Amino acid sequence: MTNLIIAGGTRRERSQTLLGQLEGGTGRRWLVAVPCGLPYDMPDGIHGIGLNDLDGALDAVGRVRPGDTLAVESVDYWAMGASEPIPNPDNNPNVARWNAMAAAAARKRARFRHAMQSLPDGATIMMTASTLEAAERLLGAFPMGVSCISCERLDLDRCTAFRPGMAA
Repeated sequence: MTNLIIAGGTRRERSQTLLGQLEGGTGRRWLVAVPCGLPYDMPDGIHGIGLNDLDGALDAVGRVRPGDTLAVESVDYWAMGASEPIPNPDNNPNVARWNAMAAAAARKRARFRHAMQSLPDGATIMMTASTLEAAERLLGAFPMGVSCISCERLDLDRCTAFRPGMAA
């Protein structure tokens, strides 16, 4: 099985396409990190693990074994995010609190990206992203254990699939 990015369309469309891809495989262990757009009663063999937060995503990545497929919904959110603090010249406690939460989230996102790079050999990664451009930017700037060269990409907006070895 090849790594896959599903991009474009609405969140529901991406989630349903991801679920369809997962249901197509047999004899594998399917893990879905942060299954925020998927149904609660997922088909047999597909396990939703992790809550809809960065801690849940980190937990999910830590459970992957060789031969598993890890599906990550909205990977551009879980892996990228604001890292620059909001200026706070007046020492506003609300802005300070927000900056502290953003800094903690940036550290968790870095841990998540590192964990994705450290998945065991033989693990397959499937991801959804808001746009194909965001996914490609993500893979270039924030390595996730896959590259666009070795990853199928499905762009729901353009009804186009890019396979490894094909010109994008």
